[in-house]
Amino acid sequence: MAEASGSQGANVFRQYVDDFLAAAAPGLEEVVNSRSFGAMLSQTAGNLVAMQRIGNEMADLALRNARIASRADVTSLHRQLARSEDKLEMVLETVERLEDELAAERARHAEQSAEQATQQSTQQSRTSGASRPARKQGE
Repeated sequence: MAEASGSQGANVFRQYVDDFLAAAAPGLEEVVNSRSFGAMLSQTAGNLVAMQRIGNEMADLALRNARIASRADVTSLHRQLARSEDKLEMVLETVERLEDELAAERARHAEQSAEQATQQSTQQSRTSGASRPARKQGE
């Protein structure tokens, strides 16, 4: 029974709406066909877009004031991090190059030291052999 009265109420409401539209239709068609309606509609659409933009900016400001990172903040941090990574990569390459140069220099220095030690021992053995008196075979 409740459904019957609900559907009857819906039918009554629908009848009121249909009557209103039938009475208002000629006047509304005249308003819609005018140039001022088009201008008003475009201005309203522009205002809605502007309100949406203001709302987005307010949301960004609220996030920034709450110290929560917004999209712009995250993008900025990403750029800074990428620059830092590039600089670190350059420093690492330079350090590796310098380590290679140092290892080569140490190897060259070690070879020179070994050569000098060999030359010195050769000279010492020559000079020590010449400074010794010749032994007699009977001794």
